[in-house]
Amino acid sequence: MSEHKVVYRRGRKDEWVASVEGVRRCRGRGRTLRQARKELRVALAQVVDDPYQMDFIEDVRLPPPARRLIVQHWAARRRLQKETARADEAARAALHALLDIKIAARDAADLLGLPPLKLAKLRASPRRAAKADRA
Repeated sequence: MSEHKVVYRRGRKDEWVASVEGVRRCRGRGRTLRQARKELRVALAQVVDDPYQMDFIEDVRLPPPARRLIVQHWAARRRLQKETARADEAARAALHALLDIKIAARDAADLLGLPPLKLAKLRASPRRAAKADRA
């Protein structure tokens, strides 16, 4: 599969215009990014054998304030994923500790504020060594 850089820009009529770098006179237009991507593949079909075998490295040109906000959003999502993983690990350790001292699973779920499906998922996952045990 080949990779090609695709640049998306806003057109004069607020539509998206998609173009592949290095391929002349091959553009896709649409009201949405998805429509522009789809139309670009249709246009590429006239130039290459199978446009669906091309991977797009997409560059969406946005005004700097909007780009900054999107970057902040994705950074916050990455932080959230890390914190969620830490919270899950803490809940798993606490759950196994409660089960070890013969606390009923439902009581452990209530103490930890976990819904039944989350409790089952944590209970089924393997126990990991706690940080205190490693020291």
